[in-house]
Amino acid sequence: MDRKEEVKIKLDRVRKFLSDNNLSAMLIKKQPNFSWITAGGVNFVGMTTEMGVTSVLVTQKDVFVIANKIESRRMREEEVGEIGFEVLDYEWYENKEMEIAKKVAGNGDIGCDVPLPGAQFVDDRFKRLRYELTEGEIERYKYLGEKLSRIVEETLMYEVKPGQTEIELAGKVSAKLWKEGIEPTAFMISSDERVRNYRHPISKDKRIERLLMASVNARYKGLYTTITRMVYFGKPPDSLKKQYQDNVEIECIMIAKTKIGEEMRVPVLAAIEEYEKRGYKDEWKLHHQGGSMGYYPRDIRVTPSTTEKILKNQAFCWNPSISGTKSEDGFIVNEETPIMITKPLIFPTLKIEIEGLKFTKPDMLIID
Repeated sequence: MDRKEEVKIKLDRVRKFLSDNNLSAMLIKKQPNFSWITAGGVNFVGMTTEMGVTSVLVTQKDVFVIANKIESRRMREEEVGEIGFEVLDYEWYENKEMEIAKKVAGNGDIGCDVPLPGAQFVDDRFKRLRYELTEGEIERYKYLGEKLSRIVEETLMYEVKPGQTEIELAGKVSAKLWKEGIEPTAFMISSDERVRNYRHPISKDKRIERLLMASVNARYKGLYTTITRMVYFGKPPDSLKKQYQDNVEIECIMIAKTKIGEEMRVPVLAAIEEYEKRGYKDEWKLHHQGGSMGYYPRDIRVTPSTTEKILKNQAFCWNPSISGTKSEDGFIVNEETPIMITKPLIFPTLKIEIEGLKFTKPDMLIID
């Protein structure tokens, strides 16, 4: 699927949304939504900000990018020129975005994905347009997952040793991701007691001794995924090996329960039952269990009461954890076998079968 074909599918969704909500235009300001509607374009300058520096305005007949003159040339030449979006610009020292939007929309109402005077805030409904992935998005996800899996696993297998710091290892992974056009967005590369004590052990200047967990979030053309891999230097305790296997099996059960049309809470409820059955009662209460993802690391953080339905071609990442271990790979739901986004490429593996689905999951890497 080329970029224009993907954009057409998305514009059709937006225009149906306009009709269903009696809107004349939709003003798209958030950078995740910009990346979605432009099939991988970016409208940020500061990469960690949710708000973009330019906006897309969609009507029933036309589509525009509204930008100040600092951004307008780059928008035309690098972001939206090939997909036919017209750029409407204004001086950087003026605040004319809504004036331009209202002129284009005429007397009708304008929807917006952020609260904005003169527009209806409709993000709670609009964001659902992103959830079902196109063929183009699935292909970009496969690229992201393959690169992220390989980079993390190669770094852990060949470049890590006791005595290195967590942030040193995070820097190695980050540099390799940037070379592939992938933006590193979060690092929980952590070790030893920090893995056991914290569910979000962001990387610190702490030296690695025995146990290492590498959890990395990364973004490619707006799409996010997450991966976790674990390493032990020396001979791991049998109790840790069993705990890790249990943790992986819980994740596989969650993936197997993630079925089109089911409520999102079904996999979480199944996981809670497994935690207790395996002797880890209440561990699930110490950290969220993951959820759907896409242009956010988690579009929906699923709880035991989430009744939102699972869609075809929706991306998910479950991240069950037990104090000292975690298991986490992204995947895309389909009617048969889930499409794994991240997966073990050179790591040792575990073979697990759940409800007729055969999983190849990463084992803990043991380095003597």
